[in-house]
Amino acid sequence: MIQFWWYKQQVQQVQQVMRRVLLEALIFTLMIAMLALLMVSEAAAQTYYLGVLAPQGELAAQQRWQPWLSELNKNLKDDTVVLVPLALDNWQQQIEAQQFALVLGPQVQFIKMETKGWRWLATLHANIQIIKPDAFKMSDVKQSDFKTDEQYKLYKQLENELALSKQGKDDKTVNQPSAMEQIASALWVKSDSDIKQLRDLQQRKVVAVDPDAFAGYLLVAHLLQQHGVTPNDYQTQFVGYPIELTLSTLASGAVDAAIAPLCLMEEMAAQGKIDQAQYRLISPVATDSNCQSSTKIYPNWTLAATNQAPIALTEQINQYLFTLQAQNDDNNKNSNSNFNGTELRWMPPESNSDAEHILYEMGRHPAQKSLGEHVLDWVKSHRWWMSIIVFIILISTINYAWMSWLAWRRRQQILTQNRLIRDYDQQLRQSERFAVIGEMSGAIAHEINQPLATIQNYAQGLLIRSQNNRVITQATEKEATEKKTVEDALQHIVNETERAAAVIKNIRHWAGRSQPDKVSVDIAAIYEQCILLLGEKAVGITFWYASDYQELKLPSLLLDQLLINSMLNAQQQGATHVMLRCEMKEYEGSRWLALHVTDDAGGFDDVQLMRKETEKDEPCPYLSNGYALRSTKADGLGLGLMICQRLCKSLDGMMEISNVKVQHELTTIQTIDSYYQHRLKQSVYSKANLAQTDNSYQLTHEMGAQVSFYLPLSLVIR
Repeated sequence: MIQFWWYKQQVQQVQQVMRRVLLEALIFTLMIAMLALLMVSEAAAQTYYLGVLAPQGELAAQQRWQPWLSELNKNLKDDTVVLVPLALDNWQQQIEAQQFALVLGPQVQFIKMETKGWRWLATLHANIQIIKPDAFKMSDVKQSDFKTDEQYKLYKQLENELALSKQGKDDKTVNQPSAMEQIASALWVKSDSDIKQLRDLQQRKVVAVDPDAFAGYLLVAHLLQQHGVTPNDYQTQFVGYPIELTLSTLASGAVDAAIAPLCLMEEMAAQGKIDQAQYRLISPVATDSNCQSSTKIYPNWTLAATNQAPIALTEQINQYLFTLQAQNDDNNKNSNSNFNGTELRWMPPESNSDAEHILYEMGRHPAQKSLGEHVLDWVKSHRWWMSIIVFIILISTINYAWMSWLAWRRRQQILTQNRLIRDYDQQLRQSERFAVIGEMSGAIAHEINQPLATIQNYAQGLLIRSQNNRVITQATEKEATEKKTVEDALQHIVNETERAAAVIKNIRHWAGRSQPDKVSVDIAAIYEQCILLLGEKAVGITFWYASDYQELKLPSLLLDQLLINSMLNAQQQGATHVMLRCEMKEYEGSRWLALHVTDDAGGFDDVQLMRKETEKDEPCPYLSNGYALRSTKADGLGLGLMICQRLCKSLDGMMEISNVKVQHELTTIQTIDSYYQHRLKQSVYSKANLAQTDNSYQLTHEMGAQVSFYLPLSLVIR
């Protein structure tokens, strides 16, 4: 028994020691666990950033959202959210840098961002002004009670005006308007402006916030476009942020109208920054807002969680927005969520399809692509097939270009050969005709020379006999006068027969390619003699003459033939002015004596100025300037011009025909000191003589034909 009792005592002592050890171990374990939990809790606490759009500046954004955010942080377990105001110009870039877990801004601004994986938490509910029930009670009339939408809109407008009038009686019961409560636009002008409707804004200056500002520009721009006023029809000045600059610019008179966000005018008027009575709204519409608007109201500011926000944080925020906040509102409507009398109420996220539709119509939607971009995307998606098609088109184009070049080269060869054959045929025909003409002219000259020599011999014999008889016998004065007249007539006959003989001699020399003897000729005397030879044909024509040279050494009557052929052609074409101008001229690198015969008959036509297409050294009747010889008369053979060309060639010279402005040629002649003009007059006894005149006669045509003879300077007698 004693042993059993002792054994029992020992067991009890061991059990007490074991209990003490287990208790100490449990306490130590609990302390370690509590310390670990404390360390884990402290390690799990995080700081997240909320990016908020600040259209009115950082200070206004802090004042607007910081009270709400402070209340939100109180309801978060361990995490903290820090407010970061962002301007619109760097809003998208900073958010896409993935530095923010939460983003708060107008829903339309998120359309242009890459929001894949984002979670839309809530949309801010626009607060309606709070009015005491005993002061004014809003009507319970619904839209279905009206027959048309216009009646309902008119009713709502009158209802809002009445509410605003009641609002002024008790400022403590009404919310102050804010430009950040709702998304809409107002188009303001000065009260004395002549702008009454939207179409009056054409060719006017309009101020706006930013090209990408939805309420600050795009809404009113879309409204104007719907009424036929495109952005190109008015001048837009963008002033940026803060948004108050729009109304300040309008107040300064620098613009005609201002596009401002909803409630900006009322907010600035309440702050005493502007007198609302001096401004007028264009195209007002009825809305549920206390502020005047030109457009309908679009979804308000939206709170979104980016990919950086954990799910636990978003669940706590949703619980606060839709559960705890509702309980606080029921218990105390003046809780910390109020700011300046305005409660922030949140609703489930709203659709932004209307805003996207406006961006599409304005061509500002990020998913909207031009036709070129769509084509480029299609090409990229089918690049292998497009590579094959481009390769085939490239090979086909190269083959087509090569075959076209071969065909063009062959065509040019055929045309050249055909032209050469045609030219050779024309040259052959022309040579045959000139050979026949040469033979005929030689034969005719020989036949004419015989009777002409006989006439000359008889005339000379009669003249000598008459002169001998006058010396031997003494006749009366009357008989002496008659003899003198007869002798003059015989002398004229002798002179003309000698002249005709010289012409025939030149023709025979031309036909036989021989060169007659050269004599000294006076240019002015030959020109006047040719005028007299025209006789009655020269009546009514003014002949101009100007020359830097007086005498030439030429074959007998060669200058006569050159001038008479040219002048006769001008007369036959109806010219009233014929001009001869002699000068030294540089032509094709050589110096020549140029004789220009110009008329005012209208010039050569295209057939007469047909282009030369063979080489100049080939034996064909072409002029030095590449024109073929054609008669100036419809039924002419061009023999006169051909004779002139042959005569020039016999002197190592050349002939050129062209069309010139007659007044310019006349002015050039009048600048020469030795110029003068002649007109042929008939006397009482039908004897023609030349008389110089200074009278001015009107030109028949502005354009005239000019025949130019280029002779070597060695023919000039100095």
